[in-house]
Amino acid sequence: MFVNKTKRVDDRNVSISQPHIRPIVRGKAGTPVEFGAKINMSVVNGYVFLGEISYDAFHEGGLLENAIIDHDTRFHMLPAKILADQAYTRPC
Repeated sequence: MFVNKTKRVDDRNVSISQPHIRPIVRGKAGTPVEFGAKINMSVVNGYVFLGEISYDAFHEGGLLENAIIDHDTRFHMLPAKILADQAYTRPC
């Protein structure tokens, strides 16, 4: 950091017991930084299917289309309902 004159460290450890955990800056009121995984999941007839999991920050905008394609591939039909956060509907 000194040599490169930066204040950023990619993939830095923030937990010795869980080194895979990364801080995710969300900018929400009250909790500007969150820790843990970001997941994309679907629930079908009470079963939960994990589509994506990442401990790095990423934009969810591109995941909705992939989730629909995965559902169609898995069940050979489109989902009857799609319930998603607004972040999924915004482009990357």
